[in-house]
Amino acid sequence: MGIRLVVIDDNPHVRWEGRVHPVNATFHRFLAGFLDLPGSPVTSIVQCVPLRDAREVPMTLSLDPRLEVVGTAPFAGIPGYLRHAPSLVRANAPLLRRAIASADLAWIKVPASNALLAAWLASRAGVPRFGYVAGSALAVARGRGLGLPAQAVGFAYDLAGRLASGRTRIVVGRDLLSGQGVVTSLVEPSEIRDRSGEPWPAIPWRLRLGWAGLENVNLNSDQLAVFVVAVARWRGLAAVLEELEGHRVELVLIGDGPARASLVGRAERLGVADRIHWLGYVAERATYLDALASCDAFVVPSPAEGFPKVVLDALAVGLPVVATSSGELRPLAGRLVVAARTGDSAELATMIVRLITTPDRAIALRAAGRAFAAQHTRVAEAMRLVEAWHSGPLRGRSGTGGTSVE
Repeated sequence: MGIRLVVIDDNPHVRWEGRVHPVNATFHRFLAGFLDLPGSPVTSIVQCVPLRDAREVPMTLSLDPRLEVVGTAPFAGIPGYLRHAPSLVRANAPLLRRAIASADLAWIKVPASNALLAAWLASRAGVPRFGYVAGSALAVARGRGLGLPAQAVGFAYDLAGRLASGRTRIVVGRDLLSGQGVVTSLVEPSEIRDRSGEPWPAIPWRLRLGWAGLENVNLNSDQLAVFVVAVARWRGLAAVLEELEGHRVELVLIGDGPARASLVGRAERLGVADRIHWLGYVAERATYLDALASCDAFVVPSPAEGFPKVVLDALAVGLPVVATSSGELRPLAGRLVVAARTGDSAELATMIVRLITTPDRAIALRAAGRAFAAQHTRVAEAMRLVEAWHSGPLRGRSGTGGTSVE
């Protein structure tokens, strides 16, 4: 009999006409890949996620029907969980207890509000577990310039996640260059595009920059400013941007959400609205990848990231990546990513300028990125993670693997 997997996740989901839809996540697509592995050791997957009834038709596609969903009590972010923690624990404990007791392995995504509860229940039931660390709540709080109270909460969340992980803690994106790391990938081999014969940029007088938040636009004003400095002489960057004379810089933003209206207004006030293409939420992956491929470069302005899945998507369709040097993107700086210091919008704009003035480097990065994406497809990462289970929480129950774990 194969592995019965239970996954504890914080990403909110909604129910509509008997189907479950994620609100702003794509992790479920990665999960479904474990059931597609040749001779997969995984026989079933139960995903425990906050679930509520939808008030309108969801924009996102529904989950793979092979994933069994256990709906835990919904909450509004970390503050909402902390305000109602006792009642949430009472509501979720019996649900998680049943799901974990019937599993062979508990996968706890970190940071997660139910992480400590799930870890305690797994320990009581004798079910092996591991932590899957997608990022640091403390790093996010610092990167966004939040105060000490928010940083303290972030630190507590990170500590809880470390304790909940037990003996096996897998940090997403760590040790990728050595071939030992794991990253959440949605890339299929058929999606990788060879653009070696194409010029860069595609149109000599235009540079098109892309950003994708998939289902949810969560750019804040400072992050939008990172884009704006590349298309408007603003905040004292006129001297830097003089180098862009002769290039029309455009932005392609993929995603939608409550922040869109304010961002559109901001772009209009800055006089750059005609250079920004708002594509909104794109449900179909093929259409989304085509939109990415229409760009010349992909920009990651976030001051705090783990390893964003969209970076792999961008590399797969042949885009050089310009990013702030944060999280697990930092080791890729210079090899696969053009990186600027974390939170330094002026330097990020300068990196974009340098990329324009050295197109040969952009072409080399495009080739290196394509090769990297080919090594980190959804199937390849699922297999690496299975190996990590055998060398970690499932050691002694089956074979051994070689994936890097803490």
